[in-house]
Parts: sequence; C-alpha cells; structure tokens
Amino acid sequence: MDHEHKIWIHRKSINNATKSDKPHVSHRFKIVWIKEGRALWNIAGDSCTISKNDVVLLNNEEKRRFEQILSRENLEFFVMEFEPQFLFDSGLLLLFTEQVNGYAHRIIASDPDLDHILAQIYREDMNKESYSQTVIASCVIQLLALAARKIALPSGPRPRVNPLMKTVLTYIDEHFTRRITLNELADMAHMSSTAFSRYFTKYNGVGPAQYIKRKRIGLAIRLLEETDRTILDIGMDCGFQNMSNFYKAFHSLTGQAPGNYRTVMEE
Repeated sequence: MDHEHKIWIHRKSINNATKSDKPHVSHRFKIVWIKEGRALWNIAGDSCTISKNDVVLLNNEEKRRFEQILSRENLEFFVMEFEPQFLFDSGLLLLFTEQVNGYAHRIIASDPDLDHILAQIYREDMNKESYSQTVIASCVIQLLALAARKIALPSGPRPRVNPLMKTVLTYIDEHFTRRITLNELADMAHMSSTAFSRYFTKYNGVGPAQYIKRKRIGLAIRLLEETDRTILDIGMDCGFQNMSNFYKAFHSLTGQAPGNYRTVMEE
C-alpha cells in the first residue's frame, strides 16, 4: 500500500502511575478509540472527560496530555494515525482542520455502527491477513464519514486538491532532514510562496515550515528514546543547521530542551 494511504496502528495502556506529561509531536492526524477506562484529557487547553468506546479525532497541531485516569482499571486505547493526504479526495478533511466550539478536536460517542467498524479494524490489525491494510483504510474512511454525519459536518462539493501537492509531500518525506525552502516547494507546485503557504495549510492542518519541523522533531524524539546518540548528532541528523535552531524548535513543540526530555524519559 502507498505510504500516503497507510494507517499506522498502535495500542497503549496507562494508569496514573505510568501516564507521561511528555507531549506527543506528529504531523499526522489521529483517531483514538478508548477501549477501556475513563480519563481527563487536556486537548488544546481544554479538559475533556473521555470514556470507554468514545472516539477522539485529533489534528496535528493540538497539544494534549492526560491529566488524570478516572477509572480503577487502566486506560486502554487504540490509535490509528494517517497522513493528511489520506483524506485529500474524501471530503473529510474538515473533521481535522475546522474548529468547533473553540477547538478542533472532536469526541464522538460510540454507537452500534461505529462499534462494528472499529471491531473490524481491530480484527484486521490483529490477524494481519492479505489486504488487511486496504480493508483497514476503507474502514477508517467509513468511520470518519459516520463521525461527520453524527456531528452534522456540512457535506458539499469536494474541492479538488492540486495533484502537485502529493509530489510536494513526497519530496518533503524524502528530504526533510536537509534544508528545504518555501520557495523551493512553491516552485514545485507552480504557485507563489504566499499562495502555496495558504494552500498547504488548508489541506495539511499546519503550514509547510511547521509540517517539516514536526517531522524533524518527531524523528529527534524517536532517536532520543531509542538510542544513546549525542544530542548534537541527533540535531544535525534531523536537519537542523545549528544547535540553537534545534533547541528552539524542540522547545517550541515539547516545552522542554532535548536533554531534559531524555532525562525525564529515563526517570
């Protein structure tokens, strides 16, 4: 399956002793299915109570952290991540890019139709039979379409996304660890830099510079967590020209310096 259509799935189980205050940084959109438990989740500055079988839609800009697990049992959740371009031709981008009630995330109460689709996604991911990624991708679109119907998201003509946008995103994926300029990307899309920046933000949730920064910091976090490489090496290998820029970018997304992040992780 093409990278742009892939669904990344992972499961988590946390309680008040194991929950982390470390922010999650990503350029992808997420669907979070609460399988067990109840918790207070701070999303974009709003404290939200989430409960078993809720479905939470998260964009790639909001900061979030679990404030408190409210249930005796662990909070068990199932996360589906995908690139913004997965929704380019679906008419469902507004689920993640438009604000409702002052914030962009959505909490969707479960119902039998959603439960059926979520159960199928879960089975396909567990069994990993042939074409499982294709089935999962199809189910995710159905899930989001039903969510859009439940919150009465307006449906209308689907805007056609500039086909060169996918070329731009592929280029970023392949080269984000080196210097990329706005003019370079705009030229690729045959647009002015100003028009391109607006257009990119409309369809990807964040602007091109923020998108690239999130990919770089996401990689830096993974290297901090999984390796013992020096912070200098990590910063340079993630595409930052100097340590000052790396520290500023890391702090702007996580609220911490890279060294502090690694220290907190090891405690």
